Amino acid sequence: MKNQASPMKPASQSINQTAETIKPTNNTKEQKVSRRQFFYILVQTQIGVGILSLPNELHAVSRQDGWISLLVAGVVLPIVLLILWLIAKRYEDLTFFQINEKLFGKWGGRAFSLLYSCYFVSVGVLIVLLFGRMISLWVLPNTPFWVMAVCIVTVGVYLTNGGLLVLARFYTMVSLLLLLLITLSFYSLQEAHWMYLLPIGESGITKIILGAKEALLSFFGFFVSIVIFSRVEGSVKERFKTMLQAHFFVTFFYLLTLIISYTFFSTKEITFVPEPILYMLKSFELPFIARIDLFFISMWFVSVATSFTTYLYMAGQGLKEVFRLKTAKRANVFISLIIVASASLIGYDMTKMETFTKYVIQSGFIFTFYIPPFILIVALVRRRIQKERDEG
Repeated sequence: MKNQASPMKPASQSINQTAETIKPTNNTKEQKVSRRQFFYILVQTQIGVGILSLPNELHAVSRQDGWISLLVAGVVLPIVLLILWLIAKRYEDLTFFQINEKLFGKWGGRAFSLLYSCYFVSVGVLIVLLFGRMISLWVLPNTPFWVMAVCIVTVGVYLTNGGLLVLARFYTMVSLLLLLLITLSFYSLQEAHWMYLLPIGESGITKIILGAKEALLSFFGFFVSIVIFSRVEGSVKERFKTMLQAHFFVTFFYLLTLIISYTFFSTKEITFVPEPILYMLKSFELPFIARIDLFFISMWFVSVATSFTTYLYMAGQGLKEVFRLKTAKRANVFISLIIVASASLIGYDMTKMETFTKYVIQSGFIFTFYIPPFILIVALVRRRIQKERDEG
């Protein structure tokens, strides 16, 4: 009779029993990264392939008021960061993928984690596509796409297989290059025409808000904060403070890029300049550097590689949790092969690339802005139900 009665248990009770069995894996017992390293991981993940085209894309929506749209996005995003923090705070010792399983049960949680892993893979493919296109236009026009795809993916696999601590140390080291990027950007201010920013607010509130939605795309990398939250030292409040610091640094970096671009090119000129920063730097020369734009691209490549590596890491960790793998190394290699194959199928075909980009952008809004509030609501409801059950 006992064997016949067990299938009749309520679904909620079954999920509760599954949730109770979710314990921190060895992944959370490994050496944690410092808050400073956490800061650089967040920064390097967000500042990536889109920085070169961001001024042109925002200008297409809100014209010279694109910098205002960026500020609006920068003010709104901390709300999403707060939601992610509230989720991670309740399950401080669990990874994001373990949280899914705790909230939605064994199979529901794994399905959720698998969907997120697929999303991370799609972002990785997009990064490779945009990287290959940019390098082909500016540096290596005759190089086959698959060669560049293999190069950046190989770097990502090598770093990812070293583990999170290796990534954190590498990101911290290469963050010095961001100072050089900022220095080169400030160097361009000598040709700034501040009148190009006027009249402020001419595009109107509607276009500024639409531009803010476009600007949010450049911040998608912030989601890594909840994925590695349990692997970071410090209290939950200290970690949230680091998340905000990284966000405002990235906002400042983007704002600097926009201001410099909008004051160097007029409103009419920037419409025809897809990568304003590179075209602007190409017009300058230093005594020891003839092509500043190529020097900038060499540093930009590092930022792209770190951003890609983070998404590869998150996808690998997701598959590791879904399929209960001991390590994520095989998953990383498998994902890398998928990324190279998928990116090579699209290659330089702009029609396919634009279609795929739209798909990734739509998925990005769903997975980073719409689903987290839903997860938080489920967590709050389950907590209330559990509290009432304990009191009863």
